[in-house]
Parts: sequence; C-alpha cells; structure tokens
Amino acid sequence: MASVKKTNYALDILRNYNGDNPYMLILKKRVFVDFIRKDLLDFQIDFIIRNKDFSPIPINKVVRIADWYGEKKKKDWGTDFTPEKVKITSYLGETDSLFVCYLQYRTSIPEVMCFLPKRAVLKDFLCKDYNTVQVDFDRYDRLSNGKRILLPHQKEAVKFLLARKKCILADTMGLGKTTSLSVAAIEGNFDSIIVVCPAGLKNNWKRELSFYVPERDIVVIDRFDDKKKGELEVFLGYAEGKSGLKKEELLKEAKEAGKWKDSRIVIVNYDILEEFYKIPASRSQSSFDEAMENSPMWQYVNNKKSLIILDEPHTLSNTKSKRYKIIKSLIKCGKLDSVYLATGTPVTNNPKNLYCVLNLIENNVTGDFNYYMKRYCGAKEIVRFEDRPKRNRIQEKYLSEIGKRWFELTAEESAELDRRIREECRMIMTDGEPSNLEELASRISHIYLRRTTEILKLPNKTVHEVYYNLTKEQQEKYDTLWDEYEKMQEELDPDKEINKDLLEGAIYRSYLSVQMVPHTIELVDRFVNMGEKVVVACCYDDELYALKDHYGDRAVIFNGKCNLKQKDAAVDAFMNDPNVMVFIGNVKAAGVGITLISSHTLVFNDFDYVPGNNEQMSYRVYRIGQTNEVDIYYQIFRNTQYANMWEITLRKQFVVDTVIKNEDAKKASK
Repeated sequence: MASVKKTNYALDILRNYNGDNPYMLILKKRVFVDFIRKDLLDFQIDFIIRNKDFSPIPINKVVRIADWYGEKKKKDWGTDFTPEKVKITSYLGETDSLFVCYLQYRTSIPEVMCFLPKRAVLKDFLCKDYNTVQVDFDRYDRLSNGKRILLPHQKEAVKFLLARKKCILADTMGLGKTTSLSVAAIEGNFDSIIVVCPAGLKNNWKRELSFYVPERDIVVIDRFDDKKKGELEVFLGYAEGKSGLKKEELLKEAKEAGKWKDSRIVIVNYDILEEFYKIPASRSQSSFDEAMENSPMWQYVNNKKSLIILDEPHTLSNTKSKRYKIIKSLIKCGKLDSVYLATGTPVTNNPKNLYCVLNLIENNVTGDFNYYMKRYCGAKEIVRFEDRPKRNRIQEKYLSEIGKRWFELTAEESAELDRRIREECRMIMTDGEPSNLEELASRISHIYLRRTTEILKLPNKTVHEVYYNLTKEQQEKYDTLWDEYEKMQEELDPDKEINKDLLEGAIYRSYLSVQMVPHTIELVDRFVNMGEKVVVACCYDDELYALKDHYGDRAVIFNGKCNLKQKDAAVDAFMNDPNVMVFIGNVKAAGVGITLISSHTLVFNDFDYVPGNNEQMSYRVYRIGQTNEVDIYYQIFRNTQYANMWEITLRKQFVVDTVIKNEDAKKASK
C-alpha cells in the first residue's frame, strides 16, 4: 500500500503533467477531468513516478509470451487460439513488475493498450543491437605492441559488454574472456574499475590489463598471512633478511601498507572483501554514512562512473554468504554503472544456482524469488518441521467444522484450508525437479553472450566412460562403510544427529576415490610410457597424495593447501619441464585460471557432483593453443555411489545445456 506522501506526490505529478505519454494522459483525465476515481492503484502510482519524464518509444517487434499468459489472454481477448506471440508496437513505460505498451495479437485487429507482466515476456524487446557499437580495435592491438591481437569473437564480446552494461560473458573456458573484459573496461571510460576474482587469478588479471594500461594504474590488493618473512620484507621495500624485524612486526606493517589503495583499476580477491566493505546495518542515512566511512570500496566508486568485473561468479551460489551480500550491497549502494560477470559455467548445477548469478545483474527474472523457484526449479512451499503439529491441529479443526475427510475436500475447500495453514504456520521452500527450462532460456538469452571452443576450430574432444567392478573384498568393505561410520559417531557423541543423505555419499566417494587410484595409475602409465603428459583430476586429498607418492618427482600437485607460489610453480613445471609428466589437481582448485595444454589427456580419478566443476577442469587442456585431439576419461565403479553420481551428473548437465545456449542455438530457437 502506497503511503499518503507517495500518493500525493504522484497526484501532483499527474495534475501538472503536460507530456505525450498516452497512459499518463488517460490517468490524468480519469482523476482530474472525468472524476471517475479519486484514488490511484499502487501500480499506477509507481508508473506515474517512474515515467513522469518518459515519452513513448516505437518498438514494432514480435515477442514470445509465456504459455500461462497466452491462456489468460485467450479468455480476456476471446480468441479461438492461444496466443504464443504478440507484436509490441510502442512502449509507454514500466513499473517493477509490468510493461505498459500498445500491442497486437493479430495483424487484422487494431493495437490495444496492455499491462504486460514482465515475467510473461520471453524476449527483451528493449535491447539494442550491440553490433552497432563502434570501437577502434586497432588502437588496442597497437597498445599491446601486437602481443594481443583481438580475434573476431573477442571484438564481438567487447561490443556486447559495452552495450548491455549489466551482463554475463559466458564463453566457455579458453576463449580469452579476460582480454575481452580488459578492453571493454578501458573502452568504457570508467572513473573506477574493480576486478574481483579468486586469489589465484589476480596476477593473471594484472598481466592482461598491463597490455593496455601502465602498471602504475593497476593496484593489486593482497593478503599477507600466508607470505614468508622474506616476501614481506621485499613487499615493504627492505632487502630480504635485512629488515631486523620479526615476522609478526613485518606482518603488521604490511597489513597497514597493503590496505585499500585507489587507482584507475583495483584487483581484489573474494576472500578479503570483508576488510574493505561494511554493509549498512539499516536503511537510515546515519547507517549509510557510517558504512561508507568504513568502506574504502564504496568510497572508491561513489558518485563516479564505475565498473565491477566479477570473475568466476558462479562460485557465489549462496545468497546468504557474507561475500555475496557485500557484492550485492556494493552494486546497489554504489550505484555502479556497469557489472560484468565472467564465467564459462553460469549454471553449475541447477536453475537455483543461476538465480544467484542473475540477481547480481538485477535481471527482471529475479524480481520474485518464490515465483522463480516454483516456475523454474519445481519448488513447493511446505510447513516448517517445527510447525507441523500446529498444521495438524488447524487441519483437524477445519475438517471437523465442515464434516469431511481431507480427501473429500473440493478445490475451494482445499484452498481455504491452505490459506488458514499459511496464516498460522511458517513455510519453507523445497527444491523439486527443474521445469519450464526453455522459457527460462528465452527470458535470459539477451543478457549473456556464449560462444564455445567450436569457433576456434580446435581438434576433436572425446569423452570416455571407463567402468570397473569392485573386487569381492572391496565390495564387502563398501557395504559396511555406513554402519561403521554410524557406530563410530555414536561412540564419539551419542546425542549428535547425523545427516545420512549428506554424509553417506561423501563417505562412499572418499573410499571409492582411493580404490580408484590403482586403475588411474594403470591408465595414466599407458600414456606416460608413450612420452605423453597427463592431467589427473581428484576431489579428495587422500587420492591426490596417494598418486603423488606413486609418481614422486615426475608429478606436481595443485590443491587448496598450496600457496600461490607453489601453484604457479606446479603449472610452470608441468608446462615446461620435460621430466614432469603428471599434473595432479583438485577439481575445484585447479579448475579455474590455469592452462595445461602441454597435455591432451585428462583422467578423472574422481569427479565432482556439480557438472560445471568437471567442465571447468576439462577446459584446462581443451582451450586456445591446444593442437592435439583431447581425450577425457571418467572412471566409474559399477553398482556404487559413483554410478549413481554419474547418472545424476548427466541429468544435471542436460539441465545446464537446456538453459544456457550458445549463440547459434539461440538463433535457431527464435
């Protein structure tokens, strides 16, 4: 319900309106000339305030509409068919949930004014053709001294980013997204640019940006806790070993010196955002002022034309996490002009993960979380566990009142019972099977650009499934794993509740991953003995270290326990040292920001439950520069958790591929 102050403000606007917006003129006539109604509906108040200075725009585009809206308009318009498309002739403005426009649902009838729900429109008719953006790309080739010659698909990406402003560059890994984003950031003529990325990618970003701007214009914000004493001395300007200070003293000095520094471009990793941004405690001005005073990131973008680039934002899958809230708050409070997201896997698992990404660019599809979850995630609202006794009492009372059993209720009676339960009980949303995926794909197709490695004409990639049977002894052990774990937990803490669904899979997977090691060694040795390097993907440390113990100095490892220097050294050795034949990496840690094209063979000792993480790992070897055909091996034990996981992963990948389409598939679906 709009406040009296807001309503009076809208009425004042309407009273003095002299523009050419047809709907504004209709409202003015109704209220002040015909006196048909003295009050305004909430959506009319919002429309008046938002569109007081807006003139109609001719559109003349045909757009698809959602099936449920087509069914509704069939009744409203009395047609003998269900409309699937409408032609929007002109656009009059919008509210948070509606487009106001003139449209035709048949070429033979005149246009009609329509209040079109945003969630019913499956194509953004307001988007301009990004190919009309003009950029002097020769300038950037010259700035890089010819070391970075932009390819056609990268030029297209730059135009797309500049035109859309808040969007996703969703090219698959290995297509040079960082280069495209760097050029767009500079071409956009922003006053301030923040690049937020995983810690291991900060140097990559600095190196790429340095092709186009002086290094003095780039600041990398570091964390110092994992640095050695000598590294701290060098950072602070001392000769190594000559500071005369203890490491604790150096660490304190480094943290003070390494705090936020404004520059043309600032690069910071997700892990340390909390040090530089404070979320306002409330909506009061004093709360905003206090938060800004303690937020150098906010001050850096405030009242400026600003850009934030979020690299690998698919990792922000939890809207309740502190880093997600910080980024969301910064975008909103800092009123950023542009938000570029860079990820080859915008959907890592299911449409719910995608919601988190879309919400960062304030896409219309995220306007109503409950609707999104029900429409695209098959979600249902159920009574919270604690309130189920209350629900049962409400149900018993209502059934007693009408003298019926629950299965005898009419639709109206069921709706009334549901209303009473919702009034008294707390509800939670539960995920279901993804649904209406083609509709979701249509609604978001304009806000991401996706090209695959096919445009590079890379050699073929083949995915192999390799199946094994457990030995009799392994099977017996496998069958007793959960019972042994449950008994051990009861001995440690008999009162602790065990989440069987969550832990059971992890226990089995951890065991199976170690049992898979001999098979992996046999497979890897087949290639190593032919003089070929191999990348091995793992999910647990036990399997990773077991493989490292076997291969010794012929292998390098890359996991979350390695610091940045160790990670860089591992990649460099695998790429350049002829004696290092095997790269053993954790799927998540090694799945982003590194190139391993000295190999064309990837073996999964264990694979991730999230298909996007496996895909990320595969693009370490299948990317720009690869000259050999690539083979990827997934190894699976029959009749085990591995086999179940593989089937679920394939189903999840189908969902991902249905929602996120490459540019050719988008054109084909129009």
